Amino acid sequence: MNNPFGLTKELIIEIMTEVAIKIGYLKMQLIDEYEITLSNKNLSEIVSKIIEKSASVILSKRLFYEVKCAKSDQESDLFFTKINLPLEIKATSTTTAWTGGEFSKRPFDHLLVSWDPETFEHFFVCLVHLKKEDWQSNISKNYYGPSYNKKKLFGRKDKMIFMGNLIKKGNKIKMIRENPNKSFQDL
Repeated sequence: MNNPFGLTKELIIEIMTEVAIKIGYLKMQLIDEYEITLSNKNLSEIVSKIIEKSASVILSKRLFYEVKCAKSDQESDLFFTKINLPLEIKATSTTTAWTGGEFSKRPFDHLLVSWDPETFEHFFVCLVHLKKEDWQSNISKNYYGPSYNKKKLFGRKDKMIFMGNLIKKGNKIKMIRENPNKSFQDL
């Protein structure tokens, strides 16, 4: 895959390390302390916002130009000002599929992230360009969000996996998530 963003495994590990720390604080100081129960959908939205903000700060610092994070739903999740390109982030707590916007018609490069809802410390992160036709509509199932599953992702030759892996075992595709701190030690 073409990677005009300059993303590297090292940058992604740095971002996800920061994300794991921030989610850890959220879990410890809010969720555990006050026994608050949030759905994985709510948590995915929070995790996405933490990824956006952490990526914006770290990438702006490391790439030496501003990478903006979205201030509203109408803006792309990240916008790389020097190269004038958007990057969408889709986060899920599952190891099966990501959910997109049913009525989004623009093709985008996506950073697909899967996070572990048990530990908040393990991630799968992949860059891939997705068009509207890549997403499977779920309107007929009375569900608003189209999905993009790991089997489709596994078959893509143009994907860039930064953390974790997809492994074929028989007829099944298994997603492996990694702890960014352990990944960093492997560099």
